[in-house]
Amino acid sequence: MDTEDSLIIMLTLRLRGRMGRYHLVDLLGIGEGVIKDRLRELKESGLIQTSRSGSILTNDGVRELNKSLSGYGIVNIQEVDLTPVFGRKYNYCVMGGLVKWSSGISIIELRDIGVKNGGDAVLIMHVNCTSVDIPLTDLTIEKFSLELASRIKSTYPCGTYVIAVCGRTLYYSLRGLIEIAKAVSMVQLNHGLN
Repeated sequence: MDTEDSLIIMLTLRLRGRMGRYHLVDLLGIGEGVIKDRLRELKESGLIQTSRSGSILTNDGVRELNKSLSGYGIVNIQEVDLTPVFGRKYNYCVMGGLVKWSSGISIIELRDIGVKNGGDAVLIMHVNCTSVDIPLTDLTIEKFSLELASRIKSTYPCGTYVIAVCGRTLYYSLRGLIEIAKAVSMVQLNHGLN
């Protein structure tokens, strides 16, 4: 898979299911020409199947998407409502768990990467065995929402760092999340932590 746009389109199809081109344009906030070109490339590669009712990932598409995300060290990407934490409703928030983490990673730098890549709000959490902590603070997600904390603990194993990014479009939320995961992967490569 060549472009981040293709990855984001595939991830959107996984999150939302079958979807038409115009709906993708509205949801992702990127141009129709870009969407049309990426869908054509994905179809030609056998990664999506298209019909009058929209596009959907093929089995090969699911495998390729999982391989790409695994390469960035991110798992279980899903949409999430972070209104209890941020005190305001963001239309598009996603979260994913990072497979590996190093003490050499700066949480503030990662937050800044998420914001530079389109995130309006970035939340980094650590799942420990009894709570979901917000590093660099004395806060836990449980103080904001027991339901959200329970969802996170049931999805991500103890010890996992979970990144959540909210943006003005689903594209920017996913892009911010992916760029943070890429940055963590680079730190691990540079420190020989793979």
